[in-house]
Amino acid sequence: MEIRVNPCSFFKPMRTVTVIIPLWNGEQWIRPCLAALAGQGDATPFAVELIVVDNGSQDASPAIVTNEFPAARLIRNGRNLGFAGGCNGGLAAATGDALVLLNQDTLVQPGWLAGLVAALEEPGVGVAGSLALLADGATVQHAGGLVDWPLGVVRHRGHGEALDERWRQPGDAAFVTGASLALRREVLERVGPLDAGFWPGYYEDVDFCWRARDAGYSGRYAPDSTLIHAESGSFTDSVYTAWARLRGRLRFCLKHVPPQRFVDEFLPAEAAYQPTVLAGDRHGQIARAYLEAIPMLFALWPEWGATGENIRQAVNGLGQLYPRPAATRALSAVGMRAPGQPLLAPSPLDRLPLLRRMRRALHRLVIFYSERRQRELLALIQTDREYIRRLETEIALLQKKASE
Repeated sequence: MEIRVNPCSFFKPMRTVTVIIPLWNGEQWIRPCLAALAGQGDATPFAVELIVVDNGSQDASPAIVTNEFPAARLIRNGRNLGFAGGCNGGLAAATGDALVLLNQDTLVQPGWLAGLVAALEEPGVGVAGSLALLADGATVQHAGGLVDWPLGVVRHRGHGEALDERWRQPGDAAFVTGASLALRREVLERVGPLDAGFWPGYYEDVDFCWRARDAGYSGRYAPDSTLIHAESGSFTDSVYTAWARLRGRLRFCLKHVPPQRFVDEFLPAEAAYQPTVLAGDRHGQIARAYLEAIPMLFALWPEWGATGENIRQAVNGLGQLYPRPAATRALSAVGMRAPGQPLLAPSPLDRLPLLRRMRRALHRLVIFYSERRQRELLALIQTDREYIRRLETEIALLQKKASE
């Protein structure tokens, strides 16, 4: 008779907890973040190890860690490996029995760490996450997460709601945010590190929770562990953020939606959802994620045993989601200038020499900055077009290899 053993049955007691903070240009955040961590290990049965992993910051944030927080171990990557890559460097160096990932733009509250450790000590729990509040300390940002299928869109429970007793109740969660995510070492050893393919960020936390669940562990929302989260302190450009979220969501779905369901359900649903996804897109910078997903598909789908027809349909579907004419239209529009239009329309104010000179000087300044912005946009569009051409060449080679 085969005896199946739950991997959670032999959890070891936690004597050391390692807190890992990936750092990237976090000068504004890292000092208060580290200061708030002081005393988190007091009056607890475990020791606290603190690791900060710098992802090639160009500001003073690494110096702040070195000079002001000597208890923290600073690991320098030298370049931006993304959230997952930074966390993985810390996970590899950590000695703790429990491992906690923490965003640089957070302020942990008293009892934060003890609350996470207590949740991890519950039977069967392999991953635990905190109650995250917005900057006012009274509005919920995250109280556990849900995933809506077939699109793989994530929802943070309680987001934007006033903090009340509803969000103070612990419970199981489909996923918890990587802004404050705790896991047992046994889970890391069984599941493996975060998937660095989710570069630069978004969905690596959801993916990790899904993999832990598939390995037999449950995720736990632990509201006794509370923090303030600034939200996207590392992602300040809205278009870049939208691209990263779309890219992460596509990778997540390619990993966790069976190929036939991806073709039959995800692609039609995505086509209907696309106007929301691409709102505010500039020159196809968000939409290019659909093309970037195609090489991911070739790398990920062999594990699913996808058929050649599955692959062909998915490649075609993702390709059709990318609006190819967008960049061309944008390039033409940026380069256009209405012929014969006067540079500076006459004004009655020109009768006064001082005002005339001021108007002309201001107009020259506007022209200068407008032309500079036009050159920047042209360079950006050209760079994107070259990138898309390289990506399409890579896709063509992958398709050829798959058909051989």
